[in-house]
Amino acid sequence: MKPKLVSQNLLSEDQLKEFIDRDCKLLTSKNLAQVLGVSDGALRKQRSKNRSLFPYSRIGRRIFYPADLLVKTLHANLHEAQLR
Repeated sequence: MKPKLVSQNLLSEDQLKEFIDRDCKLLTSKNLAQVLGVSDGALRKQRSKNRSLFPYSRIGRRIFYPADLLVKTLHANLHEAQLR
């Protein structure tokens, strides 16, 4: 079964792969936990209590975090260090 984008020739196979590589960067919960240096359980607990700092998508039972929104969220929550 091919996606409609490819089966109806809206995009070639190469264009579809380029689109996915360029625009569709997704991290799984486990990947994000490794990047942040926290456990996967910590992210799961934040999601279950509706206190997740990062936007995510749930597809079936899998969780995905869009990389571009992760970077925006991190930059939006930066705090300046203050010297004493």
